[in-house]
Amino acid sequence: RDLLRRWLDRNVRADGFSTYRRGGVPRGGGVAVPGVDSGGLSPRVLATIMGNRVSMQRYEQLFPYYVKALQLAGCDTIERRAMFNAQVGHESGGLKYQEEIASGAAYEGRTDLGNTQRGDGVRFKGRDFIQITGRHNYTKLSQWAHSIGAVPTPTFFVDNPAALATDPYAFLGVVWYWTIARPRLNALADARDLEGATRAVNGGLNGLADRREYYNRSLAAGADLLDATP
Repeated sequence: RDLLRRWLDRNVRADGFSTYRRGGVPRGGGVAVPGVDSGGLSPRVLATIMGNRVSMQRYEQLFPYYVKALQLAGCDTIERRAMFNAQVGHESGGLKYQEEIASGAAYEGRTDLGNTQRGDGVRFKGRDFIQITGRHNYTKLSQWAHSIGAVPTPTFFVDNPAALATDPYAFLGVVWYWTIARPRLNALADARDLEGATRAVNGGLNGLADRREYYNRSLAAGADLLDATP
């Protein structure tokens, strides 16, 4: 969390807008990102791990945000990055989906998700690459993102839920989920406990075989997962 605070202090103004103007540049706020040139990790490595589910151009666009998310989530080892890829890869279909395909109507009235107002199911459907869902999670994410200067108000994603599925905030929900909502994920990654991490993310073992494919492709990449330029 200290790394995130220091980085944001250097690159994001107090109102949440970026001061960074090279490489992938957020429009209208969000977390600023570096260019796509890094060490062993590259857009092509990312595309291979994610199963080439979208175009190379799209992986190149997402790559700087992805690298920054790994850094801010404390995913600084092969094991941690492999677990990150396994969970995020499955939940997003290889970074194809920033928003849940379903309408979200099935979440209507789900008080366990904080959906207490009419229309909350659709309004707070799953978004970002790990599918942040429900008014409660959007509220907590907004408060956290505001506390570290990434968004201009503490209710930002509650007031602007669709923004969570846009590139200026790409992976911001993932970092919050990984470090705040499920803070044991890095420890589970260190233990190579794919099932434990899947339960933490999913509540069960849904999609375990698919997650394992992302995980194994990541492990096979070895050192190519590392050495991204800070």
